[in-house]
Amino acid sequence: MSRIALSMTLLVILLATAGLIVDPSMIQDQSHSASWTLLLLTGIGQAVWYWRGVRLSVVCLLPVLAILLLGLASYLLPEALISYVTLDQWASWLPGVQGLDDLRPPLMELLILLALTGGLLGRTRASLAAPLLQALAALLLVTEALLVITDEIRSPQNLAGTPASMLLLALLLVAQFVGVVSGWRHTRISILRSLIPSLALVLVSLFVWNQQRVYVDQQLQDELQGESDRLATQLGAEITAHLEAVRRFASFWSLLEEAPSAEEWERQAAFYHQDFSYFLNIAYIEADGTIRLVHPRDDSNRAIIGINALDVDRPYIDALAKALSDNQEGHTGVVPLLQGMPGMIYYLPITSPDQQRVTGAAAMVLSLPVLADKLYAETLLDREHIRMRFAVDGDTIRDWPTSESPGPWTTLSLLALDEQELTVALNASTGYLLGLRSRQPVASLSIGLLLAYLLYMVVFGHHRMSVQHSSMYRSNEELRREVRHRTELQREVEWLAGHDELTLLPNRRLFMSTLREQQECRPLSVLLCDIDHFKSINDQLGHQAGDEALRRFARVGRLAMPEGVVLARYGGEEFVALLTGVAADEAVEIAESLRQSVMNCGVEHADGRPMTVSIGIASHGAGDLIAEDLLHRADLALYRAKRQGRNRIEACTSPA
Repeated sequence: MSRIALSMTLLVILLATAGLIVDPSMIQDQSHSASWTLLLLTGIGQAVWYWRGVRLSVVCLLPVLAILLLGLASYLLPEALISYVTLDQWASWLPGVQGLDDLRPPLMELLILLALTGGLLGRTRASLAAPLLQALAALLLVTEALLVITDEIRSPQNLAGTPASMLLLALLLVAQFVGVVSGWRHTRISILRSLIPSLALVLVSLFVWNQQRVYVDQQLQDELQGESDRLATQLGAEITAHLEAVRRFASFWSLLEEAPSAEEWERQAAFYHQDFSYFLNIAYIEADGTIRLVHPRDDSNRAIIGINALDVDRPYIDALAKALSDNQEGHTGVVPLLQGMPGMIYYLPITSPDQQRVTGAAAMVLSLPVLADKLYAETLLDREHIRMRFAVDGDTIRDWPTSESPGPWTTLSLLALDEQELTVALNASTGYLLGLRSRQPVASLSIGLLLAYLLYMVVFGHHRMSVQHSSMYRSNEELRREVRHRTELQREVEWLAGHDELTLLPNRRLFMSTLREQQECRPLSVLLCDIDHFKSINDQLGHQAGDEALRRFARVGRLAMPEGVVLARYGGEEFVALLTGVAADEAVEIAESLRQSVMNCGVEHADGRPMTVSIGIASHGAGDLIAEDLLHRADLALYRAKRQGRNRIEACTSPA
């Protein structure tokens, strides 16, 4: 698996190197070149890792991690702490760099590279959340692909890379997974239990980030749209204001009995021209269409005096005829003016005081570029960062570009002028929008991913401790069972060392030990018993019958003996009893009771005779005692009992 992983990683390195050298169209700008370069360095570190150069891979990857963390910090730093403009200016000082986005990868690719680098620096250990980091990289890749597919990357913030870089990141991720997944088999249950809640938190974090991102971007768009709407409203108000002024001007001349003189026209028109500087001229047209008076009297305006406006083949003839013939206001709409710029001409009829006839018309020529300049000069927009454009029916009238890179959105506000539309378009630069943009979405995503990492570590560590505790508990239980078993075996061995396995009575060894311990007791008696003709039971009825006879004697003997008497199997069919504190007379009574019990126990010989026992008694009253001597005297007494016919008791007391 490591060979496959190394081969895939080397393929990524080869493709990334070729991309940087050839500079194909897949690397679209500097930010993608930065992402491409960091991807190449990460691939080199991963290849070194699979080449079993762990320390060398750390040397390769630590600078990459430092650059990635600085890039993430640039996304997170509050505007109040360090403004985007400041960071952008610092970045532009570097040769060949135009701004900050030329130095940092797109957000999604930065996070993916962080996950891949972190997994390698964590030695791909499951205990250091390497499975979560790889799963996180996969989810971020899916998110990045969805952003590109759904065209959600139209944001001032650089979110996603190119399809080519996404493909290389996916290959790098697969190579890393293939190379280490076999090492996670023994902890797969812990990994799965840790991944489920952690990945759920990652999904929630990505969802919250996307919602916040959309909301923040929409806020910026709404603010920009509000500015363009305000400008359109201001433009409409300006047009309405100058139209009202034109009407008042025409109404003033309608109050006079005769046509205005040049001095009167000059004096009145000067006031209106001062208030509305975008009026190129204010002219008086006689009823026959001849332009007689004009203000201001510059060279271009004096040239049109005496011209019959009805004879000029211009698009405003119908509007003039409407004023002179129909006594109605007329205007041309937006037309190309004689002055070489687009504008509008208003014609308002001047009537006699009785309003019975039209004596002439007041014509006011409005320059739209000059009007746009006036609005632009009065606006409060940041002209350095916001581009403003005026257009009529799509044809640009006036455009004020900026030196900065344009932002992703252009807001349009429309103003209807009869059958024409006047458009006000605004486009804020990317840097300006990023300066206004909240850092909250990226901060929320970063915190969510960090919490998911910590949650994985906690759940994985807890589960591994539980597994180890269970294993230790099982080991302890097995050890306890083994100890109990050995103890029982030891007890059994010790019991067998001092007992007869057939009759379960103490054996000769334990009896002799007990006798030596009790030899200081006075009086002391010993009963030595021998089953009569026991060999005939074995020979005629079999050894099983002989064994049963021995067991029956043991049961009967225990019942016949008083409490505290030690009854033991002395050997073969011989049994011995130790009676402490029992004198000779009482010993004889106990022996007689035993003899009767044996005879009545139900064991019979082949000929029907009951099993009997011969008993020799030896007692000791005072003086020193040697255990072997006491047993020897009991044996002599037993010998006499057997010699005198068996099934009897013989006693041998110690000398006085």
